[in-house]
Amino acid sequence: MKENVIEMSERLEAVAVGREEKDKKSKKKRHIPVAKIVTYIVLALYTVILFAPFVIIIFTSFMSDAEITANTSFHLFPKKFVIEGYSLIFGAGTDFEDMPNIFLGFINTLWQTLIPLVGGLLVSALVAFVYSKFKFPGRKALFLITVLTMTFPLGAFGFVGYLFYYNIGWVGGVKGILPIIIPGLFGSATMIFFLRTYFDSALSNEVLEAAKIDGASSMRIFFSMVLPLAKPALIAQFLLGFVGGYNSYGAALMYLYRNKSLWNLQLTLTEMVAFVSQEGGGYGNAQCAVAIMGMLPLIVLYIFVQKYFIEGVNIGGGKE
Repeated sequence: MKENVIEMSERLEAVAVGREEKDKKSKKKRHIPVAKIVTYIVLALYTVILFAPFVIIIFTSFMSDAEITANTSFHLFPKKFVIEGYSLIFGAGTDFEDMPNIFLGFINTLWQTLIPLVGGLLVSALVAFVYSKFKFPGRKALFLITVLTMTFPLGAFGFVGYLFYYNIGWVGGVKGILPIIIPGLFGSATMIFFLRTYFDSALSNEVLEAAKIDGASSMRIFFSMVLPLAKPALIAQFLLGFVGGYNSYGAALMYLYRNKSLWNLQLTLTEMVAFVSQEGGGYGNAQCAVAIMGMLPLIVLYIFVQKYFIEGVNIGGGKE
C-alpha cells in the first residue's frame, strides 16, 4: 500500500513537472523579440513602397481619360473600369500583316534576345567548365582577364562600337541587326564568372573522373552530364540575360531606328507612348497600359522559373 502511494505521488509530481515545462515552452513561444517585430514592420513598409507604384499603374490603366483629366486629387480606384487605354494601344497602327505594333515588337524582342542569349549561354558554360575542371598553363591569368572585363563601363564604348560596325558595313538596313545578334553569341564574362563558381561547388570531380575512365570524351561529359546537372544555374543566368536583352533600348535605338520592321518592344512602346500623347489628350491610361504590357512577360517568366533561379543562386554560393 505504501509503495502504491509513493508511486502515485511520483507520477503526480512528474505530471506537474511536465506541465510546468509546457507552460515555460508556451511562454517562450509567445514571446516575440522586439527586433523581429521591427524587422517585420520595416519589411512590410518596404513591400508597400515597392508595390505601390505598380498597383497605381494597374488601376490608372483602367480609368477613362476624362476621369484622369477631371481628377484634382489622387484617386486609386476608378469610378468606372474601362479598357480605353488598352483599346488604344492595341489599335495604334500596324506594320506587318495587320499585326499591331506591340505584337510585332514583342516577337522581334524574343528572337533578337533568345538567339544571342542561348548561343552565348552555351559558350559561357563551356568556357566556365574549362576554367573549373581543366588544369592548363595560364588558366588563372586568363580567368582574371575575363573577370576584369566585367569592370569596364561598356556604355562608354557605345559610340566607338557604332563606328566600328559602321566601318565594316553592319549599320543600316537589315544588317543593322548584326551588332545586336553576333557579339552575344561569344558569351559573357558575367555568365562565365557565375557558372564557374557553380561548377566549382556543385560538380564533383570524382564523378567527372569516373566518366573519363569509362571512356567518355570531354565534350560528351559536358553535354550529357554537366549541362543537365547545371540546369538551375543555367536557368538563373538565362533569366538575368533575358531581362537584360528584353529591356535593351540603347543598342536598338542606334542600329534599328531606321528599320521599323525590326524594332524591339522597347522602341515600339516608346513610339506608342508618343503616339497616344499626340491624339489630343494626355491618355495617361494608355501610357500605364503600355507600361503593364511591357512588364507582364517578365513577371510571367519569373513565376515559372523562380524555383530554379533561387536554387541556382544559392548553390552557386556554396563550397566544394
